[in-house]
Amino acid sequence: MLNRFPMLVAVVAIAALALAAGAIGAVLIRPQAIQAAQTSAAIRQLTVVGTGEVKATPDTAIVQFGVQTDATTAKQALADNNAKMQAVIAKLKELGIEDKDIQTSNLSIWPRYSERGPEGGVTGYQASNSVAVTIRNVAQAGDLLEQVIDAGANYMAGMSFTIAEPATLEAAARDKAIADARARAEAMAQASGAQLDQMLTISEIVSGVSPMVYEAKATATGAGAPIQPGEQSIVRQVQVTYTLK
Repeated sequence: MLNRFPMLVAVVAIAALALAAGAIGAVLIRPQAIQAAQTSAAIRQLTVVGTGEVKATPDTAIVQFGVQTDATTAKQALADNNAKMQAVIAKLKELGIEDKDIQTSNLSIWPRYSERGPEGGVTGYQASNSVAVTIRNVAQAGDLLEQVIDAGANYMAGMSFTIAEPATLEAAARDKAIADARARAEAMAQASGAQLDQMLTISEIVSGVSPMVYEAKATATGAGAPIQPGEQSIVRQVQVTYTLK
C-alpha cells in the first residue's frame, strides 16, 4: 500500500504539468487569434459597378445587295447572272470601292416549278449572287446604291452601320465608367458614415456584344436614296472595390 502511494503522487504531478502546459499554450495562442479577428473585422470594403457611355455618328456602312436572273436552263441563268454581277463589281471599283471591301455573301441556283409545284415539272431556273460591300464614306452610300442598281443589281438584303476605329471612343467610355464608379462609391460611403480609402481591385465587365443605340440624327447627303446612319452608343462597365475608413 505504501509503495503505491508514491506512484499515485507521480501520476497526479504529471497530469498537473500537462494541464499547466496546455494553459500556457492557450495563453500564447489566444492573443494571435484575437489580433487576427480584430484585423479582419477592421477591413471594411465596398464594391460598385460604374457605367460609361459615349455616342458618335457611324462612319462606315455595310450593304448587302446582288443580282437575280431567270432562264430556262441552269447554265443560262448562271451565265446571265455572272455577266450582270461583273458589271456591278466593275461599277463598285469605278466608285472607289477596294477589293478588300467587296465580299461574296451568297451564290446559289435553284429550279422554278409550275403552279402545281414539283409535280408540274421545272419551268426554269433562277440564279442569285449577292455581295457585302463596306462603304467607308457613309455620305457616298445613297449615290453608290443608285449607281449599282443602274449597273444591274436588282435586290438589296440589308444595311448596317459601324465605326471603323472605335478604340478611342471605347477608352473614353471606360474612363467615364471609372469616374462613375468612384462617384457611386463616394455617395454610398458618405451615406453609411464612412469614407473611401484605397482602391483594392478594378476589372472591366466584358459582354459578348457592345450595346448599340441608333437614333436618326444624321443623314448622308448627295444624290441617291437618303441614308440615315443615326447615332451609335458605345457602353463600357467596370467593377471596383474600395476599402473604407
